[in-house]
Amino acid sequence: MAWLLDSWCGAGILEYKGIEAAAYLHELAIDNDNGGPYLRIRSDIWLAEEPAGAVDGEVAGVDSYNRLTKGDLWSSMTGYLRATPGAQKRDGATLLEGMTASPAGHSMTWAGLINGPQLQLVTDAIAATPTASTFDQARLMGGLVESDLFIAYDMAAFGEELRSYVAGRLSRVEAE
Repeated sequence: MAWLLDSWCGAGILEYKGIEAAAYLHELAIDNDNGGPYLRIRSDIWLAEEPAGAVDGEVAGVDSYNRLTKGDLWSSMTGYLRATPGAQKRDGATLLEGMTASPAGHSMTWAGLINGPQLQLVTDAIAATPTASTFDQARLMGGLVESDLFIAYDMAAFGEELRSYVAGRLSRVEAE
């Protein structure tokens, strides 16, 4: 899991039934919370002022990020991720579990696998506040390719089946 530790920024495209394709900027911070046996995650996504076509998936995430202009904050999430205590590796993969919460009113527990520079998580349980939107399932896939973190986030919400929602490419943020 050490390859995830860092600050990342990038861009991508979000789209869902009833949500027109839009470019977004993504900032992701992953640390080990003062040496704890888990990772702390903070994710913020802003809509870009430019159209979805302004995102070039062939360039480094940081290059797309720097070409776009932040608009409205679209989503925010914080949480924790850890190797499942006491679990044996499965075909070389480490079992993971985690939890996240968002100000949109959802709290989720996650289960999944990490194998080298690839991870996949699915929601195990979802709790919602009384005014939160309908949200039934999510899947997060990520992988390190050419030093960038590629992310795909699928969800089943608003009465829809599980389908693609967010896809993006993030680069490590160089310390200044």
